[in-house]
Amino acid sequence: TVQHLFLNQVLPLAMSRQGRLVLHGSAVDINGRGVAFVGSSGQGKSTLAACFATGGDRFLTDDGLHLEWVDGTCTVIPSHPSIRLWEDSQEALFAEGVLIAPPLEFTSKARLLAGGDVAFCAQPLPLGCVYFLGGTDVSSVVITRMPPAAAMIELVKNAFLLDVEDRNLLALHFDELSHLANLPIYYHLDYPRRYECLPQVRALITRHCIEEASNPL
Repeated sequence: TVQHLFLNQVLPLAMSRQGRLVLHGSAVDINGRGVAFVGSSGQGKSTLAACFATGGDRFLTDDGLHLEWVDGTCTVIPSHPSIRLWEDSQEALFAEGVLIAPPLEFTSKARLLAGGDVAFCAQPLPLGCVYFLGGTDVSSVVITRMPPAAAMIELVKNAFLLDVEDRNLLALHFDELSHLANLPIYYHLDYPRRYECLPQVRALITRHCIEEASNPL
C-alpha cells in the first residue's frame, strides 16, 4: 500500500514541488518517440498504454507523465514499469499468467508488471504527439489538431500541482507549460470505448504519429 501510494500519488506531487513537469498521462514508444495520452481519471489512458504494450509497442509510463527539456528537446522520462488496470480491461487485454503485483485492499485495480506480454521502455524518448482524450459517445476515431491556446488549457487542467498558493512556483510552472504548449504536437482524440475497437484505434494512432513526424509544421 505504501509503495502504491508513493509511486502514484506522492512522487508526482513531490516532483511538481521541485518545479518538474508532471501530467496526468500515459506514454508509449511509437517509432522512437514518446507518444502521450493525457486526460482525467477514467478516460482510458492506461487502457491505451496497455493496448500498445501488448501489441509490441513499449510503454514508458502509465499515469504520471514526467517531461524534461534535454538539449532543447522535450523528453519523456520513463516511470515505474507497471500499468494499473480495472479487472475488465485486464481480462480484455491480457492472457492468464501476466505478472501482477500483490493486490491492495482499498482498490480493485490490478498493477500489471512489465515483462513477458507487457513491453516496457526504460530509456527517455523525445516527445512526439500528445493526444488529449475526449468524448466516448462516438462511432469512429476522430483526431483533431489543437491550437496552442486550447492545448495550454488542457495542459493546465491535467498538471500535477502540490502547492497552489506558492506564487513563485506557479509562475515557473506556468512558464514551462506555455513553452510546452507552443509545440505543434497536440491533438484531440475521440474514439469508441469498446475493447473490440482498440486494435483499430492503435493502428490509426500509429499511422497518424508517423505521418505527423514526417510532415512537421
